[in-house]
Amino acid sequence: MTHQPWRLPFYTSTFSLRLGNCLLMFTMLFQQSVRAFNLHARCGAKLSPDTLFCKLIMRYSMTLGKRLLFSAMAVLLTLSVARTASTAEVVLYSSNQPELLDMVAKNFEKRTGIKVTTVRLGTGEAMKRIAAEKANPLADIFWSGDVAVLEAAKDNFMAYDSPEAKGLPQGYVATDKRWTAANTHLMILMVNTKLVKQEDMPKTWADIFDPKWKGKIVMANPQKSGSAYAQIYGLYKLYGWDGLTKLINNANILDSSSLVYKGTADGEFAVGITMEYAAYRYVAGGSDSVKIVYPADGVISAPEGAAIVAGAKHAKEAKAFFDYLISKDVVSEIFAKYYRRPARPDATKVEGLPNIHDLTLMKGFDPEEANKLEKELLAKWRALVLHKK
Repeated sequence: MTHQPWRLPFYTSTFSLRLGNCLLMFTMLFQQSVRAFNLHARCGAKLSPDTLFCKLIMRYSMTLGKRLLFSAMAVLLTLSVARTASTAEVVLYSSNQPELLDMVAKNFEKRTGIKVTTVRLGTGEAMKRIAAEKANPLADIFWSGDVAVLEAAKDNFMAYDSPEAKGLPQGYVATDKRWTAANTHLMILMVNTKLVKQEDMPKTWADIFDPKWKGKIVMANPQKSGSAYAQIYGLYKLYGWDGLTKLINNANILDSSSLVYKGTADGEFAVGITMEYAAYRYVAGGSDSVKIVYPADGVISAPEGAAIVAGAKHAKEAKAFFDYLISKDVVSEIFAKYYRRPARPDATKVEGLPNIHDLTLMKGFDPEEANKLEKELLAKWRALVLHKK
């Protein structure tokens, strides 16, 4: 929702109307006083400061003063209320898609009366901006990014223990409550069925390490993509550097996650390592050339979280918005419309997507460990890419 400047045309016009009425009244009363003065003069009455004219002037001046005072007080009170109401807002930094942001902003305002001003930017850029604004925060809340990234930037966030987070799985809330998972991305294999026969379909991560897939696999660069880093961290936990080396030798590495699922759907690549929601949009859209494979050796589940900015100017509103974003009805609606799998296990299921309890999930995905290992893993990754076979 675009932020609207504070404007008061209604209150300004109301003040003008009241002031105009008071001045009109003064003019009429002054004219009456003048007529009374002339009448006394024609009758030969002796005028003194305590005659009718002076009394009328004093009385009418006092009347005018009182009316102007009360009018001004009423307008100032109205303006004060309006000013207070105008602070009922929350500023959101987010990397989520525009239509999703519009939906949650409008629905939250409708429910609470709190306006959401959204600034859309990438997760990495948002972290840099929040850090740069630390002395004078402009954002109140960030939603949503890989929790390993949030863990690395947690000094810029405040602790908040949301009542909506009680049922979340272990590891989905920071130990110091600085971030909380809102949704989780399942890392899957997106297969173009026009390029891969059913009998050749990979069933596990280990299958794509086979040299026969060389040049047919595509993934994003983990140095530029948080989701791609989650993928290589997960594969490192499953297969170590032996597995990652084989993957690097087979894969085309692109600069963004969107190029992976778009290229696979368009038939540029046979298999893409990507996120469930991105691949399923093609399935739900009626594509007959996209199939999702949930690797039997462990689907990587990488949570994304929300965090409230330390020193937020609208902390109360930010907490209310935070609770709203991870509430059951909201995450269920997002899942149904945008296929972003909720972190909450009690969210409403979506027809066409498997129940997460029916999948074999990779065990031991630890966001805090992923953050600690990031520099080491990416340094070795770069070296292997430079010397790939």
